[in-house]
Amino acid sequence: METKRTLPTKLTRWISYGLVLFAGILIFAGCGNSGRPSDEEVSGSPLKIEIPTQTSVINPAVEQTEAPWPVFEVTKDIQPTEVPSQTARVTLPEGTTVWLLLGAEGELPSRGRTQAIHLLLVNERLSKASVISIPGTTFLYLPGQGMGRINTAYPLGGIQLVYDTLIYNFGLRPDHYVVAHETEFAWLVDDLGGLEVSVLISIRDDCGGLPAGLHSMDGNKTLCYVSYQSDDEINRTRRQQQVLRLLFTKLVQRGRLVKLPLLYESYDQNLDTDVGLMELFTRIPLALRLGDPDRVKYFVLGWEELELWELPGLTKTIVLLPRPGKIEQLVNQAVDTIREPSALNEVVLTYEAQLTEVVGLTHTAEAGLTKVAMPTRTPTPGVTQQPTATSVTATYTLQPTDGTPLPSQTKTPTGQPSQTPLPSPTSGEPYPVPTVVFDTPTQQPYP
Repeated sequence: METKRTLPTKLTRWISYGLVLFAGILIFAGCGNSGRPSDEEVSGSPLKIEIPTQTSVINPAVEQTEAPWPVFEVTKDIQPTEVPSQTARVTLPEGTTVWLLLGAEGELPSRGRTQAIHLLLVNERLSKASVISIPGTTFLYLPGQGMGRINTAYPLGGIQLVYDTLIYNFGLRPDHYVVAHETEFAWLVDDLGGLEVSVLISIRDDCGGLPAGLHSMDGNKTLCYVSYQSDDEINRTRRQQQVLRLLFTKLVQRGRLVKLPLLYESYDQNLDTDVGLMELFTRIPLALRLGDPDRVKYFVLGWEELELWELPGLTKTIVLLPRPGKIEQLVNQAVDTIREPSALNEVVLTYEAQLTEVVGLTHTAEAGLTKVAMPTRTPTPGVTQQPTATSVTATYTLQPTDGTPLPSQTKTPTGQPSQTPLPSPTSGEPYPVPTVVFDTPTQQPYP
């Protein structure tokens, strides 16, 4: 059954909200907290109430209590291999959030296996990040279920079982998650204009044949590229991480983040996520800084951390079994890369300038279309005319009764003003602003 894409209907409203919020973020991004006003700044006389057993407190600070770290008991059922002990909790730098990106088979409301699993450790205070990519056939302990492949956690127990699995085996608990499906992934690649992908290992028996080299890929071909499964699951995970990096880089370039409201509205009904649009908007400056390639490091659970292992029984299923202590070492390396501050690359200033220019062009486009859509009409008593885009000149000659000719009179009805060409962006790749569709109400003819 073909899945139909649902596109946004109130694009102008979303764009306006986004632009206003983004402008505010750029203004206040570098400002610190101003703090609570002092008692002298509070107007009016304070009300004194003497109660011996109580103390009056103005605006008490509410301390957020962090959820306790869970400890899981190992099931007593017979397992195909020894169950590892629970990994100790990883100490993250201050201001670090953990994001979980999953690529699932099928479509909502079903929960398919997650063949793409990526953990993002983002130090929002220092604007640095690490990406840990996990092969789907990694054989781990699933709390309450027993030993199993990590790609089966989501269909077995939903996002909560995925969280528990990561806590038990990695010592990390995600703060946000996004579960995308094949359809949304292909949409995103197409909406960004496709990708230029460097194929390192040839694929000859699928995807229409992809020899080694640079290829221009649309959404469907990119989906095939990241989904292609050979005997090497780790290579597929590396291809997924490669495309993830290309997608993020293209999104932050040339002001494409201005399309964020349209993309979110278009995909929202098809995603399983706890992330709202405003949470994404507040992180636009962070995304621009992470566009600096030196500020994001990538890690893959590879052959140093995993080894092939055949499950006992007649199925002869091959999985990837973690080597003792190797996952902890890789996670610690990923955390260490986001601890120390570093200088911003000049490319960040370029991204900020490009986005600012696109925001300005969008405001100009909105103003121009609003002016054209609201023409001024001058009604003429006794004459009913349909305004058109082209002015029509009618000449009427009146003959007086005494035979003396009168000068001819010309009447020009009022029509719609011609559209003034909108400013175009600078030379180079065009910005996505001209593709924005504005929901302008249709004007009814004047009676």
